[in-house]
Amino acid sequence: MAKNKQKKIHHKLIRAMLIQLVLISGVTLLSVYGAAKVVEKVLIKQALEGEAEFYWEHYKNNPKSNLPRTLNLTGYMERSPHSETVPEDIAKLPVGYQRLETREKRPLIHISERYGRKLYLVFEEGQVAKLALFFGITPLALVLLIIYLPAWISYYMAKRAVSPVIKLSRKMENVDGDDGFEIDFSDIEHNADAEVGVLLNAFKQYARKVEEYVDREKNFTRYASHELRTPLAVLKGSLALLERQDLEPRQQAVLNRMRPMVKEMEELLEALLLLSRDQTPEESDYPISINDLVAEQLFQIEKINADKGIEVLKNFRDTLMEKVPERLLCICINNLISNAFNYTEKGHIRVSIQNRAIIVEDSGCGIHPAALKRVHEPFYRENREDVKVKGFGLGLSIVYRICEQMDWKLGIESKRGEGTKATLTIPER
Repeated sequence: MAKNKQKKIHHKLIRAMLIQLVLISGVTLLSVYGAAKVVEKVLIKQALEGEAEFYWEHYKNNPKSNLPRTLNLTGYMERSPHSETVPEDIAKLPVGYQRLETREKRPLIHISERYGRKLYLVFEEGQVAKLALFFGITPLALVLLIIYLPAWISYYMAKRAVSPVIKLSRKMENVDGDDGFEIDFSDIEHNADAEVGVLLNAFKQYARKVEEYVDREKNFTRYASHELRTPLAVLKGSLALLERQDLEPRQQAVLNRMRPMVKEMEELLEALLLLSRDQTPEESDYPISINDLVAEQLFQIEKINADKGIEVLKNFRDTLMEKVPERLLCICINNLISNAFNYTEKGHIRVSIQNRAIIVEDSGCGIHPAALKRVHEPFYRENREDVKVKGFGLGLSIVYRICEQMDWKLGIESKRGEGTKATLTIPER
């Protein structure tokens, strides 16, 4: 059984869990990043604005009020004797809230102007950022741990739930019909859920049905083989007795026509029984001349249809020698040439061997495009009621079946009212 490239269930579970964790982690990290931006853009800004407002209120009552100075906050006042000189990179900044990109620590600057002076508040957020990072990462790690743990438990439980299905698929991958249809599911049934139990019972019932069908097919093949060989043996014995008699020329001609037909029926029966048993036909021990086989089949069928007056053309450009099952190849060649004669009332039939292909062309009635797509179907015949040729529509389906089993290629081209071309190609091995 060829293994396909479809992903298995446990791979899909792992993929689903990883996608879930990546999405959750991404959303969590984005949330933390967003929270950090909120702290920077909103909370710190509001705090600095509050500090500035608080200072200006005190400055209004007491211009000598000390400027804010803490571990992270430093205040400067423009043209104030109580203030340090405003650094040049800060003094150039406009009024408002902004970040100073020229310094390594990139402090946040709030500049306000009242009473003809400017107040510069410089906030070094490094320490605060470290604390925020610590108090942000710790809850983040805890949250992710809380998320990952249930996710892993869910994956473990899901994997455990589908493990009987996985075991069942692996067991079915190794099932070989040639070894019988009895499958031991005891190792799966032990931990199987109700749904898996339903699958196992369905497989068992299906296996029993298939085994019954196979046994029935074998019995039918055995009985058909016996019953069909018996009349053929009678015919062969009768022909052998007639060959010992002094027959008139017309009677001898009939006998000569019957002999190859009986042999052909016997070979056809053997080939059909061989195909029905689905066994690989044995090839010849040495290469046989396919040119001779085609010429012999053409000669026999041409004799049967001698009264039609059809022009027969042979064009054996190449010599084809191959180790092939002779009987099966004869069936294919016989059917293709017989169909050419059966559906050609006048005109010509050309049989060619070119490269590795046997080509049979006729100038007969041709096949309708819609019917051409169904010629390989058993018992299908176009305009069955109007066709003079008797038959059951099995010839080409048998040829297609043989070609499928032997890896030969059969192509049929046809135009309504112009004729048909059949190409049987035997690939090189």
